[in-house]
Amino acid sequence: MKKIKVIFLDVDGVLNVIPQGRDVYGSQFHTHLVSNLKSIIDETGAKIVISSTWRMSGLITMVNMWKDRNLPGQIVGITPNIVDDEIQERYYDPEADRGYEIQQYLEDHNDISSYVIIDDDVDMLPHQKKFFVQTSENSDHPDCIDIGYGLTEICANKAIKILNDKKLIIVNNIKQN
Repeated sequence: MKKIKVIFLDVDGVLNVIPQGRDVYGSQFHTHLVSNLKSIIDETGAKIVISSTWRMSGLITMVNMWKDRNLPGQIVGITPNIVDDEIQERYYDPEADRGYEIQQYLEDHNDISSYVIIDDDVDMLPHQKKFFVQTSENSDHPDCIDIGYGLTEICANKAIKILNDKKLIIVNNIKQN
C-alpha cells in the first residue's frame, strides 16, 4: 500500500476569509490564499482531507467544487462528523472537537505517512499541536488578509516543513519524533 501525505484542511479562516464572490457552492476563496495552498501541494505532493464544516455537503460535493473551481490538489476524504467513544476516552480533552475528528480519520486510514492540520481554530489534541498550522492571529504576516486570518506564505512554509520532515514517524497513526 502506497503511503500518502495529507493536509487536514479547514476552509473558513484559511481559504475563505473575505468572500471573493459567490457561486453555486457558496463563497469563493481568496486567490492568493489558494496559491499558498498550491505551493504546499507542489512542494510536498500531499493530498487533501477536508476537516472544515464545509464537509457536511459531502465528499462528492467537495470534489466537484474543487474541480469546478479549478482548485489545487486532490481531495481524498473528509473527516467524520461522529467520533468513536473510545477515541474520546483515550484522548479526553473537552476543547478538542476538531482534533477528535482528525484522530478518528487517522485511525481509520493506515495509508498516511505524514500529515499537517491547517485551521484557524485551535481545537486539536495535544499530540497534534506540533503538526498544526494556525491561520489566525497572523496580522504580522506580510500577505495576511487585513483581519489577521488566512493561509499566508509563512503558514504555507511551516506546513511544507512539517510535511517534509523525515524525522517524524507515525506509530499507531499518531505522529511522534
